[in-house]
Amino acid sequence: MKGRDQLQVVWEEGEGAKVSTSSMAKEYARLAATPGLVARKDEDAPAVLARASRVLEAEYDVPYLAHATMEPLNCFVDLKGDSCLIRTGSQFQTVDRAAAARVAGLKPEQITFETTFLGGGFGRRACPASDFVIDAVQVAKAVKAPVKVIRTRDDDMRAGFYRPMFHDRIRACLDGNGYPLAWHQRIVGQSIIAGTPFESAMVKNGIDETSVEGAADTPYAIPNLLVELHTTRNSVPVLWWRSVGHSHTAFVMESFLDELAHAAGKDPFQYRRDLLTKHPRHLKALETAAEKAGWGKPLPAGRGMGIAVHESFGSFIAQVAEVSLGAKGELRIHRVVCAIDCGRIVNPDTIMAQMESGITFGLSAALYGAITLKDGRVQQGNFHDYPIVRMAAMPEVEVHIVPSDEPPGGVGEPGVPPIAPAVANALFAVSGARVRSLPITPEKIAAALKKG
Repeated sequence: MKGRDQLQVVWEEGEGAKVSTSSMAKEYARLAATPGLVARKDEDAPAVLARASRVLEAEYDVPYLAHATMEPLNCFVDLKGDSCLIRTGSQFQTVDRAAAARVAGLKPEQITFETTFLGGGFGRRACPASDFVIDAVQVAKAVKAPVKVIRTRDDDMRAGFYRPMFHDRIRACLDGNGYPLAWHQRIVGQSIIAGTPFESAMVKNGIDETSVEGAADTPYAIPNLLVELHTTRNSVPVLWWRSVGHSHTAFVMESFLDELAHAAGKDPFQYRRDLLTKHPRHLKALETAAEKAGWGKPLPAGRGMGIAVHESFGSFIAQVAEVSLGAKGELRIHRVVCAIDCGRIVNPDTIMAQMESGITFGLSAALYGAITLKDGRVQQGNFHDYPIVRMAAMPEVEVHIVPSDEPPGGVGEPGVPPIAPAVANALFAVSGARVRSLPITPEKIAAALKKG
């Protein structure tokens, strides 16, 4: 590192130097006002909205996110003439081995690939570019000795792959009973699949299914529904991030549905129940979380509850967050109650641990996470300017497993999506502040309170 610090590097900055979050946000908002590719169309939402006497409209934003694994990326390589030993924490062993073979000039079967514990992955160690593995193989070729290459935290943060930034614009109207009659949503953001070996299987008619999952397949009974997608392109490298597309669509869907419930003068929990009558597994998770949280019962002074329910990776999860605002307007999450139906269970301790982990991970993003760019450069570098939830801010978490005989679903990722909307909805319940942009910072809360 001392040697590296002595290097005087002159970069050819290229097209990437033009990328800035502020200009991207303006372009995303402009695109959201124009028709996109159709991801789902039920009946004729635009026509119904055009005739409606009252249309509810909102725009939501989520930023680029780093994976921020506790153990920075690293890889050990012992390269010989006709063999290679690789030890690393990988989520993509077959892809990484093939990439290493290309760089080393060997056949894949000449490489022994040993997987260590990950030290945190969240999708970052499943990179189609195999970037950190290739780095280590190239160094081993150059020095002709066994090497272990470790990225610094700042390198990991500033030269990584990120969860894409997204902008959503939604317009909806209600029927005579206060339920959604039409819903028109436009999603704007980069594709994590375009340009990868998975593009032919996962991008259909220009639609990256991971950009619209959780929105285009919404279970809510909305008779007129239109979901459109604008896929943007720029030089920011993007990758799946724990819970993939659900990480942003759940926040948007569950927050705006909450807005509709309040506009209709209905209880947000009951509103969801009424719209999920044909989806018993969603209902059971929703009802379990509400019951265990004591939904509808008196709360301590200055506290409010918010609720969200979402399906991802074959599991159905509802979460209730109980929050308050401090004297300086700071948001405090006191308690999270989580109910999960993941089908047949094998080890309940694993399920509970993954729910706790997902909630913690999701809270870090909901409260603090944001990668921003200026003149092509990532402005964050370490945990001082990309914080994660610390112990003092961690709420009490209760996990309740819904008995089920259905096939097993995932538990590693589904705990993440509902927490951000549950917290945002609880913030509105306690204060009337509707924050539509993550992370939920004190400044955004103050602005929302001032706006009323």
